[in-house]
Amino acid sequence: MKGTYNVTVYVLDEHPACLLAGKELARCLGAITRTSVDVSTAGQFDERDAIYVGTGDRLAQILPLPAVKDPHWDDGWTIKSVGPGLVIAGVNPRSTLMAAYHYLRSLGAEWLWPGDDGEHLPRIDSIPLSGIHLSETAAHRHRGVCIEGASALEHVLDMVEWLPRVGLNAYFLQFHVSSFFWRQWYRHDLNPTWPDRKDLTEAECSALDDKVIAALKQRDLILHRVGHGWTAAALNLPTDGWLEHPGPLPDDRRNLVAEVNGKRDLWHNIPINTELCYSNPEARRRMADALLQYAADHPEVDVLHFWLSDAVNNHCECDACRRLSPSDWYATLLNEISPRLRQTAPHMKLAFLAYLDTLWPATRVRLDLTSDNLIYMFAPISRCYGHNLSHPDCGADTQLQHPKLNSVAVPHDNQDNQKLLHLWDSARPADSFAYEYHLMTAWIEDHLSLDLSDLIPRDIADYRSHGVDGIVNCSTQRAFYPNGWPYYLMARSLWSGALPSDAKSRYFTQAYGDRAPAALAFFHRLSSLTDAPIHKLSWWDTADAAAADNVLAFLADRRSEFGDALHAVETPAQRRAWRLLIHYSSSSGPRSARSSPGEWTPPTLNSTAPRTSSGKQSTRLPPPSTPS
Repeated sequence: MKGTYNVTVYVLDEHPACLLAGKELARCLGAITRTSVDVSTAGQFDERDAIYVGTGDRLAQILPLPAVKDPHWDDGWTIKSVGPGLVIAGVNPRSTLMAAYHYLRSLGAEWLWPGDDGEHLPRIDSIPLSGIHLSETAAHRHRGVCIEGASALEHVLDMVEWLPRVGLNAYFLQFHVSSFFWRQWYRHDLNPTWPDRKDLTEAECSALDDKVIAALKQRDLILHRVGHGWTAAALNLPTDGWLEHPGPLPDDRRNLVAEVNGKRDLWHNIPINTELCYSNPEARRRMADALLQYAADHPEVDVLHFWLSDAVNNHCECDACRRLSPSDWYATLLNEISPRLRQTAPHMKLAFLAYLDTLWPATRVRLDLTSDNLIYMFAPISRCYGHNLSHPDCGADTQLQHPKLNSVAVPHDNQDNQKLLHLWDSARPADSFAYEYHLMTAWIEDHLSLDLSDLIPRDIADYRSHGVDGIVNCSTQRAFYPNGWPYYLMARSLWSGALPSDAKSRYFTQAYGDRAPAALAFFHRLSSLTDAPIHKLSWWDTADAAAADNVLAFLADRRSEFGDALHAVETPAQRRAWRLLIHYSSSSGPRSARSSPGEWTPPTLNSTAPRTSSGKQSTRLPPPSTPS
């Protein structure tokens, strides 16, 4: 394979994502070879000893690009030596950017987690241009991340930067404005000792959203917005999260809300958790008008999420509403809104979800799919994360019964969740994805018995076998503790379907350096000591004394070894990886063991230690209400 030092990167497409691809190639290739690599724009390909970057629109005559169903939504790219040069082209601008990162990955580069210290750039003697022909398409259409927890702007911008580096293509800003998540960080409600605390105005939160959207559009990434909040918008009440309304529900809007147990009022005084009286045409009209106005005001949105409330067993029990199930009323709303959205925003998709009460499908109202702008989203928030979705031992092979109104008991067993997924098969559009919670709370509930690096790729394969085209993970933005392997594995598996057999050892070597085998051995041994998958419980809550002592002794034995490894690191990524592993090995025990006199105190890691908390309601749900 011929290589050279004196390479210029020529960008043949003016889209910001292609310009960024050129700049990133020049920056990284310069760092890899310790030389200066120029980047320039060019009008056409002219077979120089150079790298050419662009989209299929400019380069289709030079090299074949992979076929995709819809180049706006689907991703693919080709990297090929042509004459003395190298051409990097995608079916759309973001695919071109992803292709540039893949070329760098083929040289040994990697982005282990978001942020500058997650970048691994090797050293090579020259830049290869000849003998290369790589072509790939994404295994799944939907490969995204949703904002969750407590988020600073730098956390989210680092995540957005990381997405195309690992093959992810979408980001979801929840709510009309994502102020709930911004405020959780900047107010530091969960850490009152933080020295710099600030309460943001709604305008300041909206400005943060705009900065994130600008970063997404620069990379041509798919933007999802809103979700919960439409019921509040229909009532002209705040839509900015799981917050109690400071005053009573205005009397002139009381007839619009659901009647539950003979009472029409806000559900636990939280507007976004309140359902409407969907048999009331005025309630449905106000909800539709709110959504269509938002769509008109926000043409930057690619996928607009239309969800009902974020609560369960709170649907209207009036005589008119009882005629249909919650999912039938949901289908009614979708049928009224979908064709109007097609007129207002022809480019925009409308995502609806199977979640809590609507896990059971509509049976009397059939979705009208002629507008071709609906996406089905399966959101099994109560599922078991100790087993993959199709695990045969997670639940029993029993018949599911459609629950009576406001008597839903959400399923925790994955066999039941899998059955609910398939109940929608005959009633949903072909375009679909799962909205998953591996990296919202599951990753922090039990660091010991929950092996996400084993679970996530199995779930991805399960969803694919069930006809679900990818995942948007509802994720805290810093779920990279003690390393980013599960998250990285999710991203790369969504792109390729399956990773090479050496992917894990490659990742760990780049993250931990020459002593990566010690880190790998640590995780393998820890898994064998705590190998029982436990749903919604800490391993420490169920382990006997002997097992707990064995784990504590094992953790203690590793600390000096890890300290030695920290002093031998060569890169910022390795320094961060070993520091987090030392912290993890010192803080994975039960609280009582960690705080005993004489115990070693883990180092303070500031923002690297996980402090995020989701505002989402607990999946340990209260018992169903009794319909009146």
